[in-house]
Amino acid sequence: MTFTPVRADGPLAVSTRNPRYFTPASGSGAGRAVYLTGSHIWNNLHDGMGPGPDGPDEPEQMDYRAYLRFLIERGHNFIRLWRWEQVRSQAAGGNYHLNMTPQPWMRTGPGTAKDGKPRFDLQRLDEAFFQRLRDRVAAAGEVGIYVGVMLFDGWALHLSPPPDHIEGHPFHAGNNVNGISANSINDLQVLPLGPRVQALQEAYVRKVVDTLHDLPNLLWEVANESSGDGKVTDEFAAFLGMDKAPTWGDSTEWQYWVIDTVKRHEAACGYDMHPIGMTMQFPVADQTKVNDALLGSRAEWISPGYDDEIFTNGRHPMAPGSPASRWFADPPIADGAKVVISDTDHYAPGQGDALWAWKSFLRGHHPILMDFGLIAGLEPAGESTADSGVPPFESYEPARWAMGDTRRYAERIGLIDMSPRRDSASTGYVLANPGSEYLVLDPDGENGAFTVDLLDGAYQVEWFDITNRETTVCEALDVKSASTVEFSSPFPPGPAVLYLSRA
Repeated sequence: MTFTPVRADGPLAVSTRNPRYFTPASGSGAGRAVYLTGSHIWNNLHDGMGPGPDGPDEPEQMDYRAYLRFLIERGHNFIRLWRWEQVRSQAAGGNYHLNMTPQPWMRTGPGTAKDGKPRFDLQRLDEAFFQRLRDRVAAAGEVGIYVGVMLFDGWALHLSPPPDHIEGHPFHAGNNVNGISANSINDLQVLPLGPRVQALQEAYVRKVVDTLHDLPNLLWEVANESSGDGKVTDEFAAFLGMDKAPTWGDSTEWQYWVIDTVKRHEAACGYDMHPIGMTMQFPVADQTKVNDALLGSRAEWISPGYDDEIFTNGRHPMAPGSPASRWFADPPIADGAKVVISDTDHYAPGQGDALWAWKSFLRGHHPILMDFGLIAGLEPAGESTADSGVPPFESYEPARWAMGDTRRYAERIGLIDMSPRRDSASTGYVLANPGSEYLVLDPDGENGAFTVDLLDGAYQVEWFDITNRETTVCEALDVKSASTVEFSSPFPPGPAVLYLSRA
């Protein structure tokens, strides 16, 4: 199966016909739905990720062109481009280092930072960083891939292993020559900020916008998993390597300030406006309301986090033996309040399968995969060792191919006029434009027939086997009057998709 790149011919805007999706704001594609899906990993912008807590003197590099080929081969069209702010940090339980370079500021010294290299001058922006940023977004656009550019990262500032979560940051006292001394995430992402810190952040944001504003395949993201208004349990803090649970502030108003800063700068400069997103905060005081701050923002798109009642009081779906969040197992229907880019990073990190991709798509979301299988590289490397904390590359292949398959259908059907309808089929998973098109998921295929409510008309019938990725066309169906029609998959037991289109 091959995909023809659909190059962006203008910036995206939220569709007024179907606000679950973007549409090109202008150009020949205006009016069509743009569906986004793809794999992402921490080092797709910076160099310096690899096994072990420390890392070599020369930072490891991702082959970005190979990464694009990997995405294209699987039919993906979206990158979450990671911003990692530390020059020394760890992840994956400390089994991997993320000593990320380049950074937005020049390393001039005098003196050395924690990574042994010259300290930063935060008043001098480093053109090499911004040129790399532009080159990567532009290269993705050339092959039909949209890019969500992450401006800041919150997770590594408070949830990566101490002390490098803050001591590895350029704004920590030992790492810059400007007298900036950030001691926690509160000094960088909780208002009110120190005036000098806020001015430096604003100068950086404006420079990013100036660098990328003319690229049509662009979306913004404020930050990844910055702190909310909650506190982790002592047990969770111990898992992070902390003696006791710290007190972190609420980044909500700071994130709103970043959103407004981007929008004001685009407007003041006469730039095209690009959609900006706000993603899950952690921790929050009430996990069932984790998405309220996102929905109340001026962001056009959001990536929600787990909000299940069963995960209150410090419980979470990543704990051993925990059930899956509803966002993974049975996603809620997207109501169009915001475009939803549904990212496993925020409710099921380390997980991902074909059914998750199809369920998310048929509930009106845009599924993207936090692809831990890429931590060790872009190709199969055999089974990971049990103590690496990294799943093998192959374990994510069903999810990767399924994301591409959902995109293939998204670009075939009249998605702009279709809506998720839980009650239109007995399986609960339907995208429908009643009387015109129906796309129905049978998640297990082991319970025999299922039913679909159809309007009268003649329909072409197509089946897709999710596991084997095979398609078969069956005899056309003539529905004489609106009725409930029974269907059975022609494939062996297993998940399948039924596509009905008006003949």
